[in-house]
Amino acid sequence: MVESTEFYKIQGMLEKYKMENINVIGRIRNSEDKTLFIDEKEKPRGFILQDGEWHALFSPNKEVLHKMLQDFEFPEKANFCGIPLDTAKEVLNHLPGYEEDWEEPCYLYYLPKERHEAYLRNHPENLDSIQEKDLDIVDRFYTYRHEGSKEYLRECIANRPSSMIRDEEGNPISWALVREDHSMGVMYTLKEHRKKGLARKVSIDLIKKVIETDKTPYVHIVETNTASCNLASDLGMVPWGRVLWFGMKKKGK
Repeated sequence: MVESTEFYKIQGMLEKYKMENINVIGRIRNSEDKTLFIDEKEKPRGFILQDGEWHALFSPNKEVLHKMLQDFEFPEKANFCGIPLDTAKEVLNHLPGYEEDWEEPCYLYYLPKERHEAYLRNHPENLDSIQEKDLDIVDRFYTYRHEGSKEYLRECIANRPSSMIRDEEGNPISWALVREDHSMGVMYTLKEHRKKGLARKVSIDLIKKVIETDKTPYVHIVETNTASCNLASDLGMVPWGRVLWFGMKKKGK
């Protein structure tokens, strides 16, 4: 594997296999902590993107994928983000000396390009965005809250779209934002305000804002979250397939 700063060398692969790599495209665009590794310097047939603690990888050729898994030096615990299920299975079965540590299977839903123009036309209402003053409450209800998550959320709202509904006093009651891989997420509605259609309103607004940045709105939904899958379908999004968030650890560790 060769470390490279020439991201344009995988551009053709990303364009040809856009949905398989939609989160990679987002991370390349948004992350300042990314490193690219390619299997060949001049004409790469596969790549591994390292973004902080996360890894994403792709090759349409299984032999190339297996060789990358053999040649790349992964950390003792390696986390993988939103990997298409067929590629994830290759990692799970062919990463030498490693075993599965954890997994979270998801569906990938997205809004097709041909629906973007009508979406903007049919939903003229605009909502507020998440503000700095809202970060405490957004962080408090963040599913993956951890030390440093508030700073993570701050980066998200500073650099990408977000949507917020407030009560009459201006207090946050429902919200969502765009994460570092340009997926829609961190959606939450306070319990006392549920079943009022607020999540739908927030989602519509965020989808619009993503379209206005000339990007494809998409979301990873945990497979057991039937309500969110139904909401995505109701919003006009379509399922692309299954992806896996998972971790590997060295055997015996």
